[in-house]
Amino acid sequence: MVVNSPFHSPFQEFGRTWKPRPAVPPPVSPAPVAKTATPIATATPIATAVAGAIAASSLGIAPSEEELLRAALAGVAPLEKAAPRTHIRRRPDPASLTTARENAPGGHGFEVLSDDDGVRARGPGVSRELLWRLQRGEYPVYAQLDLHGMLLEKACDAIDEFLTKQHKLGLRCVRLVTGKGKNSPGGHGVLREQVPQWLARGPSASKVLAFVSAKTSEGGLGALVVLMRGKTSSKN
Repeated sequence: MVVNSPFHSPFQEFGRTWKPRPAVPPPVSPAPVAKTATPIATATPIATAVAGAIAASSLGIAPSEEELLRAALAGVAPLEKAAPRTHIRRRPDPASLTTARENAPGGHGFEVLSDDDGVRARGPGVSRELLWRLQRGEYPVYAQLDLHGMLLEKACDAIDEFLTKQHKLGLRCVRLVTGKGKNSPGGHGVLREQVPQWLARGPSASKVLAFVSAKTSEGGLGALVVLMRGKTSSKN
């Protein structure tokens, strides 16, 4: 005898107890909140310009170059006009300025500058610094020759003899007193005008490094301070 067994249903009881899960509604996005610019405490030009730039940026509007420049220069004040530069040293009048290069025997060339302040002359290879030091009186004067009352020819011979003697003695800095020529005819001192030319191109030019008009306390325009070369070397 065949017994018919019922159909095997293992999930039959599960179907009686299972209930479907209720549907979950989709998440709702919050409403967008409009951005506002950060308030500026003080209404300064810089604050106003910056606030405008921030507000434009928050709204997605790119500021123009003019607005960016205005924001960068907000509150900037122009500088005060600078005071004019003061020139301490008086420039010589070109009309009273003469420059000449005198060629001395042996190829020695001098640069001679003459103006209202006096005479300044330097030989070839002599620096302007040395000339300035001579003008400032940094070289002590060891001997002096007074040429007052001499005729030009006699004065030139006396200068050559004097410089040769002092050079042999090793006395490098000396003074020549020519006088200012106030008592000369026309008020023009012959020695004052001609002695610098003789120093620049006469026989003693090879011994001379530079010469300048003396300081006011030592004769001023009526005297010349002469710096000579060393005995054993032609270099300063």
